[in-house]
Amino acid sequence: MLDKQRFPMRQFPVKSFVAGLVIFSVGVGGFIQLTQSKLKAEPIERIPFAWRVSTQHARLQTISPVFNGFGAVQNPDTQTLKARIPTDVAALYAREGTRAFAGDLLIELDSTDAEIKLSRARANLEDAKAGLIALNATETKDTEALDLDLETLDILSHKLARILDLKKRNLTSEEDLDTARQAVVSQKLKINRRELALATVKSKRTQLTTAIQRFRAEVRAATRDFKSTKVKAPANGQVINVDVVSGDRVQANQNLLTFAPDSGREIRVQVPASIGLILSNALSTQTPVIASTDRGDSLKLTRVSGAVRDNTGSIDSFFISNAQLPPTGSVLSVSIQLVAEPSVAVLPTDALYGGNLIYRVTSDSTLEALKVEHLGQRPGPTKTEILVRSPNIQNGDQILVSRLPAAVTGLKVEIIQ
Repeated sequence: MLDKQRFPMRQFPVKSFVAGLVIFSVGVGGFIQLTQSKLKAEPIERIPFAWRVSTQHARLQTISPVFNGFGAVQNPDTQTLKARIPTDVAALYAREGTRAFAGDLLIELDSTDAEIKLSRARANLEDAKAGLIALNATETKDTEALDLDLETLDILSHKLARILDLKKRNLTSEEDLDTARQAVVSQKLKINRRELALATVKSKRTQLTTAIQRFRAEVRAATRDFKSTKVKAPANGQVINVDVVSGDRVQANQNLLTFAPDSGREIRVQVPASIGLILSNALSTQTPVIASTDRGDSLKLTRVSGAVRDNTGSIDSFFISNAQLPPTGSVLSVSIQLVAEPSVAVLPTDALYGGNLIYRVTSDSTLEALKVEHLGQRPGPTKTEILVRSPNIQNGDQILVSRLPAAVTGLKVEIIQ
């Protein structure tokens, strides 16, 4: 009893529970009402993205492609003048860059040894000539003497016959007979020696004739060596390089200087193998090829190399000009107008992708890749234009001329120009 008074029992908070339940119910009802009354999003129609590009209508025509490249001036007639004999450089009259006319003295070499050699060769020649003259004279006299010896032998033979006849009749001595016989034998020996001398004349003449020819060749060689000590300009031109100085000792075949004549200069232009074939065919058919330099000088195609360069895959073509070309080693810009080609489309350079692709805009405004043959280029009104050809290009086709990195077949585009 005391416990109930000291610790009264707590009653359940009904009012607080009811108030909380009401608040919870109001919150749930408000949430449901807000959820049912929210605005519904209308579906938005997505418009596909299109790249804005520029195009150009294709127009097929017959055009001569133009190849633009660079050419190096060279001179295949450039000569390296060399020493023919070992000698010393006596005087130097030209330096690098010196201009000279044909026959001008450029270098003088010591000619002492060459002069001695020439004098010895001339002396040998004259000696051989004199020997041949003496042989001819000896042959003539020996022939005449042989006739006399034969006549003398005939006389001696008749004398011997008479003495033999006298001996038979004991009208002469044995000594006279021996003397007559000895005279006949001596005369026969003399005739034999004369005939032998005449028989060897032909071989001696051959030897002397051969010696004369040999000595004449030695004279020509010695004369050439002597003249080579005066190194002269072979033509009108310019000294490119000098390899010696005055006082140098030079050996045979040693370089003295390099000389480039004014004539003979040409331009070597490297072109792709396909263009090289076109140029070669033009030469074969004698079709004129129009070419010029950036200076406006007209060029004429003379030949095309028959081999492709290993490191570049190109072919060398060679041009000459009536105008004075710059010095050897100069680089010029060269334009070559090729043979006219049919069904060619002219486009800006930006229209070409990867060297052999262009893009056509189809009727549904998408791109379509076309493989083309790149024929070359030509100068346009404002900038360089390319020339392409493909059986898939038709007149009036809209060709993409904008530079579009994302270009691919099927890409959506919008034409703005």
